[in-house]
Amino acid sequence: MDDDIFKVMRDLARSEAEAREKGKKQRGPRSRLVDAIFVMLLSRPMKSSEIAGLLGYDSRYIASYLSYWKTRGYVEYESGYWYLTPLGEEYARNVVEKEINDRFNEFAAIAQRILSSLHISGARKSKKGVPERGGAGVSLPFIAGNIASPGSKRQKRQAIAECALQSLSGEDLTSDELEVVKVLLEHYARWGTSYMYVDQLQEALQADYEWLVRTLRELQTKGIVYLYRDPRLGLRVGFSKSMRQVLEACGASK
Repeated sequence: MDDDIFKVMRDLARSEAEAREKGKKQRGPRSRLVDAIFVMLLSRPMKSSEIAGLLGYDSRYIASYLSYWKTRGYVEYESGYWYLTPLGEEYARNVVEKEINDRFNEFAAIAQRILSSLHISGARKSKKGVPERGGAGVSLPFIAGNIASPGSKRQKRQAIAECALQSLSGEDLTSDELEVVKVLLEHYARWGTSYMYVDQLQEALQADYEWLVRTLRELQTKGIVYLYRDPRLGLRVGFSKSMRQVLEACGASK
């Protein structure tokens, strides 16, 4: 009986310790400076003055950050050197992995922009002066034109794009706005991404930049797209959260 009681107590203590450890991970750093410090410590133990010199901060400022995260179990201090605990090392490795993935996505976007010129279906007339184009329907000619094996991911995305375009038939979109949305959906069907860079979109449309930005801002006002300025790659346009939900709903129905 005593052994059973001790076993239960040990199990409870272990569960409590695991819960505390999980809580620590959920309350991890949310500072890019701390991310940078931890990544540096991932290479080797370092003095706070050395970290400060490399990052361009005051040594006391760095030390205050490290002292705080020491209490959280992410770093330890010994003989003048700071080093990561297993918890801190795990966090730092996750930061590095995320940075690598983000970097890969940036280069993938550049590669897509380079290849996009190969998929322009004929040059379009310049949109300077914003001329209205008549006869804008709700069909996507690329859906029929693209060759995809039955059941392929690309074929499914094509069906999702068609469904999403049909869902916009009740929206008050101008023919220019609809044309821009069609190109975004075409890009989604081809590559599986819900955003493009504006210069990439401009090239696909062979459009005037001012006209395109003005049209995109109208679509943003209507909750169809968002605009984001990437400091390295320029202005990016993507489907809004509500529009992505439409794509997800269309995907669930296919």
